[in-house]
Amino acid sequence: MDRNLLTFLTIAETGNMTAAADRLHITQPTLTKRLQQLEAQHDCRLLERLPRGVRLTPAGDQLLPYARRIQHEFLQAGEAIRSLESGHLDELRIGAGPLFHLRYLGPALCQLMHEFSSTRISLTADLNTQNLPRIREASQDVMFGTTEHLADDDQVMFHPLTTVEQGLLLRVGHPALHDGPLHPEQLTAIKWVFYSDGLDNEEMMRSYLEAQGLPPPEIVLKTSTFSLGIQVVAQSDYAMILPVQLKPILDTSKVRIVIPDPPISRKVAGAYLRHSSRQFPIIMRLIDIVGNAARRGGEPA
Repeated sequence: MDRNLLTFLTIAETGNMTAAADRLHITQPTLTKRLQQLEAQHDCRLLERLPRGVRLTPAGDQLLPYARRIQHEFLQAGEAIRSLESGHLDELRIGAGPLFHLRYLGPALCQLMHEFSSTRISLTADLNTQNLPRIREASQDVMFGTTEHLADDDQVMFHPLTTVEQGLLLRVGHPALHDGPLHPEQLTAIKWVFYSDGLDNEEMMRSYLEAQGLPPPEIVLKTSTFSLGIQVVAQSDYAMILPVQLKPILDTSKVRIVIPDPPISRKVAGAYLRHSSRQFPIIMRLIDIVGNAARRGGEPA
């Protein structure tokens, strides 16, 4: 990739000339020279120096999305070439939210490691909003999550694998639990814990209650730590949204998953990957194994 354009991107991402030079392992005079060459090429100023850091000029704002696209295309071109040379990955980098890493990926990775024993595997269990940009930046190879964050585009593609049913997690003995169905009006007195992937779960519950003519949820805790949310619910009368498919990994002596009537939501979930990653057999095999596991209730085929 053109080093001047890469320099511009790095400055834009860091917002600081010193930090950008450090990241690129060059001196600040070299960094400044590259930026000046790019500005001369476009005959405009791209950055404005501030007392602390820098900010993009209007011209810089216009250039930034095109520069990012060039970077992504350059990364994918290199990936496509590498796949033709050997089809082998030294390391497979995976991102996944709670449903996939807690329910499906354990058995799937055991099978994958047996079939591709010379590839090292790393897994990042994180929010979808954190994992998905890593696919576009090529710091991850495949990500498992729901479809709400990014539709198919010309860089990233989505493989649907399963439909996720959203339920409510309540402690055993919760006042709302009884023999009959759980109706929305019974949720108005409940306070909520949200595993926070942006505002998605909060907005989902808000929309659900609003559709039933009920007030918005009263939130007591937002957390990016899924296990903490489960622990809090198990020791309180709070509730949390989570996929029904996680039921087999929960301690049913402490918590229960229930589906209200009417149900909250069903979402398609699957694998995100770059188009150029399709050439690597290990990536497509992983998607196949996880898809089979999701269809068979958690066990790989």
